[in-house]
Amino acid sequence: MSGAGVGKLGRFRFGVNALALLGALVLAAPAGAATCQEEGSSGTGPVFSEVSLTPANLPSEGGTGQISVRVADDCAIQRVIVEVASTEGFYVGFELLPIEEDINTYHRIYRGAFQIPANYQEWSVGYQVSITATDTDGAFGEVYAGEIDVEGVPQFDEPPYIYEPSARPHTFGGSGGTARIGVTATDLRGVANAYAIVTYPNNSEKEVWLEPVSATRFEGSLKLPGNPGGAPRVYSVSVFAEDDIGQRTGGYAGTITVEPNGTPSPGFLLSLLPKYWRFGSVKIGAEGLHEVVLQNGSKVGTGAVSGFIRTSGPPYFLPGAGPEGIPFTLKPGEQQTFGVNFRPISWGRQNGRLMVVRTDGNQPNLGISLFGWGSR
Repeated sequence: MSGAGVGKLGRFRFGVNALALLGALVLAAPAGAATCQEEGSSGTGPVFSEVSLTPANLPSEGGTGQISVRVADDCAIQRVIVEVASTEGFYVGFELLPIEEDINTYHRIYRGAFQIPANYQEWSVGYQVSITATDTDGAFGEVYAGEIDVEGVPQFDEPPYIYEPSARPHTFGGSGGTARIGVTATDLRGVANAYAIVTYPNNSEKEVWLEPVSATRFEGSLKLPGNPGGAPRVYSVSVFAEDDIGQRTGGYAGTITVEPNGTPSPGFLLSLLPKYWRFGSVKIGAEGLHEVVLQNGSKVGTGAVSGFIRTSGPPYFLPGAGPEGIPFTLKPGEQQTFGVNFRPISWGRQNGRLMVVRTDGNQPNLGISLFGWGSR
């Protein structure tokens, strides 16, 4: 529970905003209540039992508190007072009236209800309740009944609002450059974070933090490498804003393209031999096998090339391939041999393709055509 500190009940001033007593049943006091038979009395103060305060919690709109207590004494009970003090300095007191009594033993049950106001603050407010009783002999007793907690106003549930997402410039030459990413974002509670997610041509992702350049505008920079390949490299940019309770809104800022820097040099070229494979006629249920060679024809010192090799699917297979195919890494001058299986399941001509997917995104159409004939 948060809010202002709680002092002793006696330290709170008697409130002008008295909580209204909703109702209590009033029974006529017994004839002996006006006087106390002192002979044989112990002179002790009232004793409390069966103390009940409900509910323990209320929503921010407030509500009704219910209190009940049994009070016993060797004399008649003259008065029972309830005192309510909040953690924000509010105080009120009111009298409880009996609803049930035992004339012979001076045991009485007191019960009442009171209204707790709405809480318009963000933090909760506690209402502490105590009971004081005085008998006709002037002795008194006090008991703490408990506390009712009123919740704060719920936090705003609106996520941030974003507009004007941008990624500039849209296009770079083959040498790459530095892009500027930005977004304008507002929120009733304030924007806590702004960032961008950039998806690279190989489907990897990078997070770019956007710093505030004004009260609502957030920007950041991203350095894009050069493109030595023969095909454009496209980077996709999305922007996001979060408020202080973690609510997030995202938007698409567009793409940034790095144009190819001319024809790829031999140092970045892979070749696949032969250019196509004809498996010929293979009986249904049998298997045909051919081998292909993937090689890196670059000069020494230009770096290795990696990726996956895979088929277009049945009836052509690569032995030992996983979901993405078979991985490879070839240094300059290296080559690797792969087996390709043809397993026809139907009669007639069946086409397929063996494909090479480079990690760097270059040579997107590298592959060979596969042909076979299923026979009975």
